[in-house]
Amino acid sequence: MNKLFHRSKWTLVSIGSLLVMLILWKLLTSGTGLIKPLYFPSPEGVWAAITMMNEGVFYHAGATLIRVVVSWFIGSAIGVITGLILAKSKWTFHILNPIIEALRPVPPVALIPLVLIWFGVGDSGKIFLSALACFMVMVVNTIVASGNVPPVYLQASETLGATPGKTYRTVVLPAIIPEIMSGARIGIALSFAVTVAVEFMGAKYGVGYLIMQASRTLNTEVVILGTIIIGIEAFLLERLLKIISSKATKWTENPN
Repeated sequence: MNKLFHRSKWTLVSIGSLLVMLILWKLLTSGTGLIKPLYFPSPEGVWAAITMMNEGVFYHAGATLIRVVVSWFIGSAIGVITGLILAKSKWTFHILNPIIEALRPVPPVALIPLVLIWFGVGDSGKIFLSALACFMVMVVNTIVASGNVPPVYLQASETLGATPGKTYRTVVLPAIIPEIMSGARIGIALSFAVTVAVEFMGAKYGVGYLIMQASRTLNTEVVILGTIIIGIEAFLLERLLKIISSKATKWTENPN
């Protein structure tokens, strides 16, 4: 009962903060006129943009969401697999790690011109670049997580007669799940950032394309609408990952 009350209390606090933000938005724009619509539109203006676009809003939002989810899944899966291989094999680590470390500091958006030349304005280029960003996060995260497994776990497993393969499956993999899930949540945010950035530069549809087209005509209502869509989608995906993480790490003392 106390736990339920505790959760409800903080949920109400979060909802209250959103309501305060909406009230301030209303007061500073259409309420008092302190901020002109050109610089920051009112809630009514953003709502008018939604009703004017009708199903077009969902079309652009859906296109970006699909790109983000697909690129995040591909990049994260390959990153985790590669990280596990590098953590297990010293030869592979010393061959591939210098390449990964050399490429990791390069911002993915710096490759946008090349990606547009290679793939054009289709979905494949956007998915490739976002997947590359997620891959870099997950491969490093997995290597670090594998190295942080307490040696006493491995020693205990070996003492009980477990083979190296069984030790890896039953000790190492479960131990690194919390850190991998944390990296996955970072990766989803990075995937949104890269996907929208690529949509700015070259796309025929998507939230980034919508924002860029609106900015060229000073349609700030649609610009804010696009920003809100990105925030809502990112929030919902992050919450979903948090739920999955909590389920997958129930055995930990402090599940995410």
